[in-house]
Amino acid sequence: MHSALTVLSFTPPPVAALAEEARIQLKAARMWVMLARHHRNPKPVLASLLGGTTAAFCTLMEALVTAWPEAFTAYPPCACAVSPDEATLLDLLTQASEGQRDEADALLKDMLPPSDRQRLWAAAIRATPLGHGF
Repeated sequence: MHSALTVLSFTPPPVAALAEEARIQLKAARMWVMLARHHRNPKPVLASLLGGTTAAFCTLMEALVTAWPEAFTAYPPCACAVSPDEATLLDLLTQASEGQRDEADALLKDMLPPSDRQRLWAAAIRATPLGHGF
């Protein structure tokens, strides 16, 4: 008997192939997760990386790990690949920086209820230059 289900594969881009802004956001997310797991405040560490969006980025990460259906998977800061969760975060941030609300909603629709999607969208907007008027 053959199963009707197919396995979806995820082929992450290598970190080196990401745009500079995405590499910075990825590094910040990985550092945030690592520091949060050790009960350390990530804001002082991330300030040199994110500048004026540090507080907003930390708020986004807090909302994200709270809303995520399972533990958010972040690879170590030195990893050369991107986890599926990290890729979703980077897509959300890209869509927020481009004002693509419908695309962001579609990205998260199968994972999160509307209230969580709205909260993450608002937090993502604030964590991008678009939300800071740059």
